[in-house]
Amino acid sequence: MPMFRCAIRGENFPGVVIGSSSPIGFYTTRFVIADDAQQAEMLALDRLRGEEVLSVPPDARSSEAKVYFEEIVEVVADRELGSIGGFSFFVMGT
Repeated sequence: MPMFRCAIRGENFPGVVIGSSSPIGFYTTRFVIADDAQQAEMLALDRLRGEEVLSVPPDARSSEAKVYFEEIVEVVADRELGSIGGFSFFVMGT
C-alpha cells in the first residue's frame, strides 16, 4: 500500500490547548498508509481526533473548529513514519 504525507491546518480550536484565552490554530503533518488520497485524509483525520494534545473538556469545545488538508501527497516509504507527530500552534488573528 502507498504512503501519503498529509499537510494539515487547524483553525479556531479552543486556546485552552496551549493555555491561551484566544482561539488557536495549528499546522501539522501526518504520514498514513492508505489505498488512495481520500482514504489517507480519513485516516489522518481519525488520528488527529485521537491526539491527546487536542483533547479538551466538552464545555471548552468550539463548533467553529475546522481542519483543512492543504496537501496530500504520495511519498516513498523507505522507513516507518507512523509515529512522527507534533504541532506548530499559533493564536488566531495574529
